[in-house]
Amino acid sequence: MTRRSVSKRCLRPARLPILALVATLGATAALAEKEAPDESIAARMKEIFDFNRNGVVKIQSTDPHGHIEGTGFYADSTGTIYTGLDVIGDGTNITVIQGMRKLPARLEVADPRTGIALLKVDTTTPFLPLGDSSKVDVYTPLVTIGYPFDKQAVWSTGLVSSLDKQYLHRYFHTTHISAKLPVQPGFGGAPVLDLKGEVVGIVVAGVEENTGCFILPINAAEKVRTDFNRFHQLRPGWVGISVEPAEDNSLPSTARVETLQPDAPATRAGLRKGDILLRVGDIAIHAPDDIFDASFFLTAGDETSITVLRDGAEQKFTIRAAENPSAPSLPDASAQPEHSILTLETTVAPPPTR
Repeated sequence: MTRRSVSKRCLRPARLPILALVATLGATAALAEKEAPDESIAARMKEIFDFNRNGVVKIQSTDPHGHIEGTGFYADSTGTIYTGLDVIGDGTNITVIQGMRKLPARLEVADPRTGIALLKVDTTTPFLPLGDSSKVDVYTPLVTIGYPFDKQAVWSTGLVSSLDKQYLHRYFHTTHISAKLPVQPGFGGAPVLDLKGEVVGIVVAGVEENTGCFILPINAAEKVRTDFNRFHQLRPGWVGISVEPAEDNSLPSTARVETLQPDAPATRAGLRKGDILLRVGDIAIHAPDDIFDASFFLTAGDETSITVLRDGAEQKFTIRAAENPSAPSLPDASAQPEHSILTLETTVAPPPTR
């Protein structure tokens, strides 16, 4: 029997200075005491675990490579489950274990851009409250709840270390949260919560021998779920712009339009080569790689606004995004980003010795 680990690659981020870490934890503790004087951070994290554990489930599936186990969680009361794409693998026999119950599940969405999957069980379920991942920043305290192999649910805690657009010189499709948050094999697909007890992300990969992890922000996951609920398929949008760095660093953005595809939405709307991108939809653009987040949140068929700087004045255009004409490529981070990427892989672990 084989089991898949949380991560394939091992990234070694810089260590936090001890004094900075102590100061951060002290400030966090002071904030927690201000909000709830009688409660320590440790007590609050245990409370989060106890309150939410019933909405976190073990996922089991079988594919040609063997038996796979991981974690998932209910996103609503109708049986919708978030989990990791590699927890499902190529399997069709998917089982959700919720306490003493074993429930058959069906796969509704498999999204290689983000590394997540959506499952469905036909029953009324508890669910975890979803938060706003745009409020997560460096040093934000986090809690994750997962199912290690052959064990009951456990919790782990840590801090956000960075917000990353790339990994190993490859761009993500959208910014990921990097956290010094220890995970175990079986934590793929686990929910990550803030101190309010709201889900702000999903574990998609462990790094540095699983002493840390990459987390897909819940706002990105909800974009996937919203598109599926609306269209019963994923609808990534496209406007047909390539960008390059502007040479003038005094500008509010260094993302300059390099080329526009013929008859693309941006071309028809009136954008021009040399325009400086300031905003796409709700995403502010400060540098060329900000276009990844802006592109990810486009939905084909929906209108969006693009604000540019042209001849010293701001101009705003309304554009209806088209369907992406090709699958995203995997660009080198040193090249100009025209597409996004990257789902961190999992591996098949050696069969356990019994």
